[in-house]
Amino acid sequence: MKPVIAIIVLVGVYLFYPTYDLLVKDSPFDETFALYDSQFLTADRCRDAAMEMKLRYFHCAGGNIWGGLLSTYGSYQPENRYGDSELSKKEKHE
Repeated sequence: MKPVIAIIVLVGVYLFYPTYDLLVKDSPFDETFALYDSQFLTADRCRDAAMEMKLRYFHCAGGNIWGGLLSTYGSYQPENRYGDSELSKKEKHE
């Protein structure tokens, strides 16, 4: 019985524990962030990494597996959300 409870707890931690992505923009006038690094276990480690790299305009966005599965974070797929925005698509066609 104890191994089953341990497995349930580990699956729960895996599904609900947040991880953080480091998002960066080059200047304060840019409208979109670019994904710079991902899978930080705490927001403090994400901020520390940004400070070590001396990034000025950054954001640590959190999410978890459960939210990604149910889409409760509103399309939190870093490749889709930060990789190629509508703004950059318009700039490419012009």
